[in-house]
Amino acid sequence: MKQLAVVVAVALAGCAIGTDFDEAQDSDPGDADKADAPSQTCQSVRCGNQHADAILFPGNPACGPAGCERGLASNDLFIPPRNGKPWGDTYEQGEMPARVLSGYSSGRIALLRRLALVDDGEHAVMLDPSWDDGARDFLGQGPVRGDQLVRTWLRSDPNRMFTLIYSKRSTGWSNYAALQTTDVGTRVRVCVVSEPHLLVPTVKDLATALVDPLAWDNGTCRLGAGG
Repeated sequence: MKQLAVVVAVALAGCAIGTDFDEAQDSDPGDADKADAPSQTCQSVRCGNQHADAILFPGNPACGPAGCERGLASNDLFIPPRNGKPWGDTYEQGEMPARVLSGYSSGRIALLRRLALVDDGEHAVMLDPSWDDGARDFLGQGPVRGDQLVRTWLRSDPNRMFTLIYSKRSTGWSNYAALQTTDVGTRVRVCVVSEPHLLVPTVKDLATALVDPLAWDNGTCRLGAGG
């Protein structure tokens, strides 16, 4: 825990100067050709256990080159060394199949690609997507909405669950929350936090939400009623 506190403190220090904590985070598909760039490795940034059955695809490196979420990496959670590079083969990083799949910020893109292209995972967690994608060519097969990809993933296995954790100060979450009113709604869990986008990784006990999602509840989590 002491090591985690130090990493989080360093990350916050990196965010503190000249940063908009609520700034929406995105990644252009043109970044796909940089997906294998050796700018980060698990020797240069904290990744956690590469064989963990829980994976968090990271967002843009807003808190210095390491990224705000690196303090969450552990023996139970693998965070690939691909901050800001969610296209290309990033979705293939980590164990296959995995049990829990998560994406923070622009890392939502790698998460959606993993759900659609690999179709593994028992529980998917969307951690503050922070950008309204609309219909987008996530898979190289033409425009599709991210929430449609989540819905298809849920439909393919009745035992799967999806959790959305979003900042009430952020954006890009409403279409995912609306899944609660669809045919898969009873397996869609929505939770709200008050922290701004860049500080969402510092939410109390958030690591639990990314390893054992149903064990984490900040008092706002609700399951949908379906439709």
